Amino acid sequence: MKKATLEVRDLVGIMDFAAVEKRLAALPGVASVAMNAGSTSATVEFDEALTNPQTLAREIETCGFHCRGETVPRHLCLPDSTTVPPGHPRAPSEHVHGHAEHAAAVDAAPSKREGTAAAKVPHDATAHEMGHGAGMDMQDMVSDMRNRFLVSLVFTLPIFAMEPMGLGEPWLRPPFGLSEDLAMFFLASAAILYPVWPFLVAAWRALQNGVLNMAVLVVLSVGTGYLFSVGATFFFEGEQFYEAASVLLVFILLGHGLEMRARAGASAAIRALLNLAPPKANVFRDGKEVEVATADVVLGDIVVLRPGNKLP
Repeated sequence: MKKATLEVRDLVGIMDFAAVEKRLAALPGVASVAMNAGSTSATVEFDEALTNPQTLAREIETCGFHCRGETVPRHLCLPDSTTVPPGHPRAPSEHVHGHAEHAAAVDAAPSKREGTAAAKVPHDATAHEMGHGAGMDMQDMVSDMRNRFLVSLVFTLPIFAMEPMGLGEPWLRPPFGLSEDLAMFFLASAAILYPVWPFLVAAWRALQNGVLNMAVLVVLSVGTGYLFSVGATFFFEGEQFYEAASVLLVFILLGHGLEMRARAGASAAIRALLNLAPPKANVFRDGKEVEVATADVVLGDIVVLRPGNKLP
């Protein structure tokens, strides 16, 4: 059995983890899958005879997420790489590509590695186009969620003022001679349709993968209240719940934004730790001690460590 840690992007919080775990666990040869919220990665234990990291990355892309391959520090190679740098005693004469090139490929998307994986797997571009943009990093997603929260809050405040949920008389009257129902419809549409989009995307992914998660619950609760209110405004007599749906979404976005902010901080800390590996290492080659890039250290090298040195 072998373990590989794959970076997974565009996760909308914990709600998407079950979908990725279920799809990866269903692949032949996969023994276990563990998602990490801090590093937004999936650690997979698998049988090398039945599958490989490229197949796992393609399956993640099929789920509707982005995968850039295995997560390693930018200046290191994959630990089990068999590529040997030029000049090494065991380097074959026809070898012309060193670890430096390989290290650059580690952070490349699967579409640029191993036969252009992204070209082989259809990606749900429409889903990402209006939600968290395709390939967004954590900080971009935090900013995106903050903007959606602010939009929802700005349009929810006047809704709450016109219908203060049993807290007394309305504090605000509709402008421009609009009826209260129509004014609340326009405000609620602005407060809900754009801010709720990432949850719609996550709920659609979950249903496609046969998973019921928090995103499905959010869409059902907010969507049912909004759609019923629209029907009561234009098609039949009934109670309206614009203010309830809008206020509920504001609190959901606030909580989700705080969660993503915490995840972004944890992710940055983990990546900083991974990048602590020194860029240079001292090794014995041909009976001499030479300094090489950490990416050029391969299995069988004798590494020289002195007091105060970092382990490459």
